Amino acid sequence: MPRPRVTTALLLALTVLVIALAWLAHDRAQLPVLVPLAFLTGAIVWGLWQQDTLQTRHVLVFAILFRLVLVGLPPSLSDDAFRYLWDGLVQVNGINPYHYVPQDAALSAFHREPIYEALNSKGYFSVYPPLSQLVFAFGALFYPFGWQVSYFVIKAVFVLFELGALLLISRIVTARWLMLYALHPLVLLETAGQAHTESAMVFFLVATVFLARQEQGGWAAVALSLAGWVKLFPFLLMPFLWRRFGWRSVWVSGLMVVLVALPYAAPYVLSNVQASLDLYARLFEFNAGFYYSIKEYYFITTGADWSKQIGPTLRQLFLISVPVLYVLDARLRWPLARAFLVTIGFFLVMATTVHPWYFLGVLALIALLARPAWHWQWLGLCALGTYLLYIDGPYWFFVIAGWGGWLLLALMRYMPIGLQVLQQARARRKIRFVEPFIPRLKKPLEVLDLGAGEGYVGQVLTDEKGARVTLADVVPMNQTRLPHVLYDGSTLPFADNAFDVTVLYFVLHHAEHQEEVLLEALRVSRSRVLIVESVYKTTRGLQLLTFLDKLANRIRSSGHMKGQEGHLHFRTVEAWRSLFAKYDVPLITQRRRGRWIHKQALFVVTRSRDNGC
Repeated sequence: MPRPRVTTALLLALTVLVIALAWLAHDRAQLPVLVPLAFLTGAIVWGLWQQDTLQTRHVLVFAILFRLVLVGLPPSLSDDAFRYLWDGLVQVNGINPYHYVPQDAALSAFHREPIYEALNSKGYFSVYPPLSQLVFAFGALFYPFGWQVSYFVIKAVFVLFELGALLLISRIVTARWLMLYALHPLVLLETAGQAHTESAMVFFLVATVFLARQEQGGWAAVALSLAGWVKLFPFLLMPFLWRRFGWRSVWVSGLMVVLVALPYAAPYVLSNVQASLDLYARLFEFNAGFYYSIKEYYFITTGADWSKQIGPTLRQLFLISVPVLYVLDARLRWPLARAFLVTIGFFLVMATTVHPWYFLGVLALIALLARPAWHWQWLGLCALGTYLLYIDGPYWFFVIAGWGGWLLLALMRYMPIGLQVLQQARARRKIRFVEPFIPRLKKPLEVLDLGAGEGYVGQVLTDEKGARVTLADVVPMNQTRLPHVLYDGSTLPFADNAFDVTVLYFVLHHAEHQEEVLLEALRVSRSRVLIVESVYKTTRGLQLLTFLDKLANRIRSSGHMKGQEGHLHFRTVEAWRSLFAKYDVPLITQRRRGRWIHKQALFVVTRSRDNGC
């Protein structure tokens, strides 16, 4: 139960921690203290999420307050800001920022500037897109007052963009989901703290979703085009928008792309930018869990370093896979934010370089979807720990903990969904096996799916055969809208001859009162009973079958079927035939399939006047 005093205590602790983070982030040497405090900050935000007592205005007030606390930070954790300043400086001096690498002799007049020595990648062309460059140029107008002034002007622009994103998110979701982005320590440190360009990209991504929800397709296309001119990869999201709004969004986005790019248009721009992007993919690597895993595998198996081949290959695989995501979006009708999240998330998984600030877009989209995605929240938090590489700290610990935890939490979230999809596909295969023995009647078939589990077999019969299906089981596992009856495992609450057919698919071996269930199925069936059972031939086969059955059903049912494990009763084919003979149950036909681990038998039986049904 939410408790106001707990919420107050958490907010007080959060405020103290953010002030501490702001103080510690001034100096990289303090990272060993900053990182655990960031984790503690994340834990408190999670606690506030659990309490769910804050209102939207409270979250916005604290979010703005924390950004004001952090906005005074210098570029201490990342040196990207010095490249912002450099690109802006050459622009205000009439030079296209894509024309030369910083160390080129043509720019030697600027090599005496204090920001030059702090530059990263002096031998690489700028890869920052035109809209980012316009912000850099605006900030450079203040360079005569000192590079620090210029830096804080650029930071102010990006912080204002990010505050705009916060306001838009607050108009879409409740305070509970807003706080997962607004108060996340990585978001605070990378936006107000370090002024990364992703701050502006987040605004335009959120604006795209917001405008699309308002059916403003043209303006949404403008927003997404601007997001692409802040960071290039949002251009890959354009087809998701075009599918929803058609040609009106295509021509608007095309026009906006051209207008923003025009000030920087030159014959050398594409080749220079492409050269740097290729080098980034081949040579740079940082916090890339999937890439590291492949690289280590090939090193162990071949003794060679394949990194220069793996990076470009992963990039190509990502680009090839993107059209598949477009198709999935069209078929599954994803919300726009989910389509964006899946694509950006896949991009991060396949990337060779994943800096902490790359997660800003993902965290914003998670908030918009108003669904927990703790695997990304965790990975974003662990990404702060990767800063320890710069001071020879335990970088690899946070890479492994981050991506390992991401994988574990993702499995915990998506495995149940994946299992349901597999169960549905399995239900269709089950029906194919028994389909030849389902009666064809002029009227809709009345079917009892006994021991129905999730109900997917009954759903297939409803969808493909037009049958009227009733589900019955001793455990509440139904995932369909079909009528479902819980019974005591012995006596069915139906009249004699209530159904044309009863289906018992992998059910009888779970039944505590196996013979009673069989006789009850015969009693309520006018035509026949279809029984499919797992069978065995040897003692070792029985042991393996018992183990696999328990394992599969524990995973499948999340423990709901554990109570049936105490009376598992598998039989051989001959034992089943003996059981039918014992109760004078006519066996119409028998079929088998599966020769190896899972042997199965189908028995089609009917009621006899003398079997007591």
